[in-house]
Amino acid sequence: MGDKLLRHGGIIFTASIISYFFAYLFHFYVARALGPGDYGVLGSILSLLYIFSVPSIVITTTLAQIVSEEKSVGEYGRIKSILLLSVKKLAFIGSIIFIIIILLSSFLKVVLDLPTTIPILTLGFSLIFITILPSPRGVLQGIQNFTSLGFNMAIEKPALLLFALLFIHIGMGVNGAILSYGTAAIVILILAFLPLKSILREESERVNVSIYPYAAPIFILILCITIMSSIDILFVRKDFPPEVSGYFTAMKMLGQVIYFSSIALGGVLLPKVSELNISNKKHDFLLRKTLIYFGIILAAVISTYALAPELIITTLFGESYAPISRYLVWYAITTGLLSTAIILMFYDVSLKRTAFRYPLTLLTPIQTLLLIIFHETLEQVIIVQAATFTTLLIAVMIINRRYNGYLRKDQQVLCE
Repeated sequence: MGDKLLRHGGIIFTASIISYFFAYLFHFYVARALGPGDYGVLGSILSLLYIFSVPSIVITTTLAQIVSEEKSVGEYGRIKSILLLSVKKLAFIGSIIFIIIILLSSFLKVVLDLPTTIPILTLGFSLIFITILPSPRGVLQGIQNFTSLGFNMAIEKPALLLFALLFIHIGMGVNGAILSYGTAAIVILILAFLPLKSILREESERVNVSIYPYAAPIFILILCITIMSSIDILFVRKDFPPEVSGYFTAMKMLGQVIYFSSIALGGVLLPKVSELNISNKKHDFLLRKTLIYFGIILAAVISTYALAPELIITTLFGESYAPISRYLVWYAITTGLLSTAIILMFYDVSLKRTAFRYPLTLLTPIQTLLLIIFHETLEQVIIVQAATFTTLLIAVMIINRRYNGYLRKDQQVLCE
């Protein structure tokens, strides 16, 4: 079990690192090719992308749990039915999101201060395919084909970069950068089904699985952390000049390496802890290891940003982005607070602990309200983020301590 945990975790983490590396190459290239103004437009659109893609992220994790249970009893015909049914439902959801975006495009154009609605409509089209992608990926994770899953994750961002290079080269500008997300999703979607050919050959069996008990806490977690990590750029885009929005987007991309590291580690932690918990085996050591690994990453990133912020910003994004460098380390520390809380909440979800949803759902609108009041300077925006994320982390830590206290009491009663 230990070897599998290490191997599977290594595959997914390596795939995530490759994916994030090419994602940053994508942003470095696009930032230079578009300039601060249009790159700020892309940053606003990507914030909407993260929010609208929440259902698909939830489905990935939910499907993995459901499929793993079917795999344990050899019900591969039911797995095929789950796969096909989920594809159909996600395609429907993606289409509905596209229609909603079309209807709200004029409103979003004003809110985001965009010159036209074309970037918003391009986003809606891309979301159709992005929303379907978690179906085959969730099944791959559920049947524990981590090699194929890792390969699929690793090549997604290189495909994104290639399409961005092509579309921007032929003069599509920011619209081409947005369209590259949807085009890459189509290619990755096709490739994700190839390792599932053996599943698709099975005879379909009738399934009647309720996903709500699995999906509800995951949905709350993913929705709230996506909003909390993305909402700042929307206020910056709306209330600051386009150049400042571009600067902030560049800084945010560097800070997000911490956020995405916690998501990758939490995504590996969740199924592994869930499996051990079902088998009544110890699992707290996995949380400790995950926090240690994340702590090493966090310390390395913050130290690097603190020592040479301007060099990092100007080397990766260009001299025109230098003014934002003085905020970089503080934004990284702020992101680290949220990311640590995310790992703890992933651990709770894997054990079907849901008390974290109370501070999480309370602090999400509070954060938005505070940003509505305090957003005159970038310092205020970062301070609001830091205060909200610190409060969340403390609340989640207290909840975990109480859970562990109840667990020890139950174990003492059983021993007696």
